[in-house]
Amino acid sequence: MGLKRKLLYATIFASSCLFSTNYVVKADAENVNATENISQNTVTTQDVQNTADQEGTVQNQVTDETDNADVTTNQTQDAQETSTQQVQSDQKVDGVYTVGNKGTVLYTGDGQRVMNRMLGPNSGWYTNALRTFADGSSYYHVSTTEYANSADGTFQSYVQPEQGTATVVYKSGSSVHSFSGYGNNAVYNGNDLPTGSNWKINNHALINGKDWYQIGSNTWLPQDYVVVNNGQYKDSAWITNVPLIAQRPELPNGCEITAVTMMLQYAGANVDKMTLAREMPRSSDPNYGYIGQPWDSTGITIFPSALMGLVEKYAGTAKDLTGQNFDAIKYQINLGHPVVTWNTLYGFPYHALTVTGYDKNFVYYNDCWTDQTLQMGIDQFIQNWNTQHRRAISY
Repeated sequence: MGLKRKLLYATIFASSCLFSTNYVVKADAENVNATENISQNTVTTQDVQNTADQEGTVQNQVTDETDNADVTTNQTQDAQETSTQQVQSDQKVDGVYTVGNKGTVLYTGDGQRVMNRMLGPNSGWYTNALRTFADGSSYYHVSTTEYANSADGTFQSYVQPEQGTATVVYKSGSSVHSFSGYGNNAVYNGNDLPTGSNWKINNHALINGKDWYQIGSNTWLPQDYVVVNNGQYKDSAWITNVPLIAQRPELPNGCEITAVTMMLQYAGANVDKMTLAREMPRSSDPNYGYIGQPWDSTGITIFPSALMGLVEKYAGTAKDLTGQNFDAIKYQINLGHPVVTWNTLYGFPYHALTVTGYDKNFVYYNDCWTDQTLQMGIDQFIQNWNTQHRRAISY
């Protein structure tokens, strides 16, 4: 069902119609972002994730009033049980209306109360419109024909302010699509952004577990092909249950593909190190393929650019982080995506690690040579990573 944003209404509800915009704005070719932003309602500080699953499913509860004697309603609701209201305005919104702890009754589009039906306490509902009547009262659209009083709940917009720079980290010489709108409403706007380009972020939206970044008036980029530099990251973040795989004895010179196998298995790919070792490209230039064979003494190395196709095939997306700073690793770990880095260790000119976390002092990683989960001081890690020109790959 596309991006899966659906409403779990009782069976008597029809599917909710969603607003969309067709206004197309191209990203500035000179990387100078438009200053306009999409206007949004004031957002409360309540954590919408308590009631709205960001995988796109909003928890909803429709209650029969006759079964809930304990649920009370506001006087504003009682006063409008039978009156018809004149609509003053409709404002497009995109977010979740969360009912207060007393529940709320429902109204038709002209302000008449719907009898014998109400929304349960603390339930969350996707809403795409805020209707204001002539008397100043306002209501959130929560189904095809029904509204809930704004005074009886809180609203959390999917779009939130964000700072940072989105850097396109796809295949060298390639470009990625930008979109008008985000999530379900994303439409390719015909504009492609080149790998390596940087874009100032204005807003952020988390839809179906995917981050979207606004870089223009109505121009958005998904997380799939970018990292965010100078952004907002957790002080510490770890990814648990990343498989620990030893490269030896089968691949004495196959640290790179073994580290990538750990990352891909965590991403859900049903692959093993030997399958990937045979499948990865070969070349006399490590930017295009593996030099030699990883299972014997002829093996040397392969670089991230040559592994992009393989990672994209099995993970669905691929990011060449080579040359990025440590923010790129933080960003990926915050997404829950391990990062394979190229380092200089154990006397080898090239060695790959699968980074799984960081905190204020250390970087944590799976090491396929020692077959251990280890840690290294952040400064030491960065200095070591610099010896390999900050080569790294993720998805």
